[in-house]
Amino acid sequence: MIIIFTSENELSTLQVAKLLRYYKKEFYIVNPDEDVFKFSRLNQEGIFFYHSVLKKEINFLKVTACWWRRTGLGINNFIKSHKYSEKIVKNKNHNFKELINGKENPLSSEFKDLREYIFQRVFETAEINLGHPKLFGLNRLNILNLANNYGLKAPNYEVVSNANQIPKSKFIGNLFVTKAISNGLYNLVDGKSYYTYTELQSKNAFKGKNINLFPSLLMEVIEKKFEIRSFYIDGKFYSMAIFSQSNEQTEVDFRKYSETKPNKTEPYKLPDEIEIKLDKLFKQIGLNTGSVDLIVDNNNEYVFLEINPVGQYGMTSEPCNYNLDNVIANFLIYGTIS
Repeated sequence: MIIIFTSENELSTLQVAKLLRYYKKEFYIVNPDEDVFKFSRLNQEGIFFYHSVLKKEINFLKVTACWWRRTGLGINNFIKSHKYSEKIVKNKNHNFKELINGKENPLSSEFKDLREYIFQRVFETAEINLGHPKLFGLNRLNILNLANNYGLKAPNYEVVSNANQIPKSKFIGNLFVTKAISNGLYNLVDGKSYYTYTELQSKNAFKGKNINLFPSLLMEVIEKKFEIRSFYIDGKFYSMAIFSQSNEQTEVDFRKYSETKPNKTEPYKLPDEIEIKLDKLFKQIGLNTGSVDLIVDNNNEYVFLEINPVGQYGMTSEPCNYNLDNVIANFLIYGTIS
């Protein structure tokens, strides 16, 4: 039995699911946005969720392979009805509503510990794991530091807390970029999408400004020939060159896609020495899959930027004809890739 922990309508999940269905494999997709799976019970012999479509309990400890695509389980998977808690709030003379929904939410803390326990037991039980339940996100600063330890070149950076520190920084030039320290903003509000991009800035714009900032990450600008997005799975790299510098709109951040002048992309083979260093970095982190971003600078040096453990890989697979959905499906079935 294969379990895919994911989110609603996640495209890569749906593509891999089609292949698993074609191969006639038993699999279940678990996400926090639907009412298909509801927690039933757990004990030393199993972790049981009720499947509302199949009308039966599924023991998650019967798992053979697990794909940790997204977080997969939310509090909605554990709450069967809000009617009981609403009744308590209305019928008592105490402020239970604040207790249940307030800052120290007891349901939230109970859910987090329960989910952590379930994830740990499923991870330990599965013979095959793709991804890791504790590594849906990575600390960018930690990864940059680890990359340097493994001999990968990374941009110079500094985290500042006041605008007047920026002109004085010796780690960046007059032009620099700002990036989110974590995963950044990726929200859909009222039908509009809001994203956090890498943005180009100038030291001159901050001269004489004494403005307190929330700790903010600054990085040196790397003059690039092209960028590389590489999908990693079980020791193998599937890489693509992105010629983003040919378009002003994508020059700083290729995610600012241009429909009128799309970036040229093509399959790419990283040098063996770079793949070896990256492979060691993945193993040190404890991940067997993820997407890597690099830059090839004007001196033909490879500059490491970041690892995204759950990033979209379709943008690499389709232009380069890597058929990564099938690679992932086969890994979940056999535990290896060809």
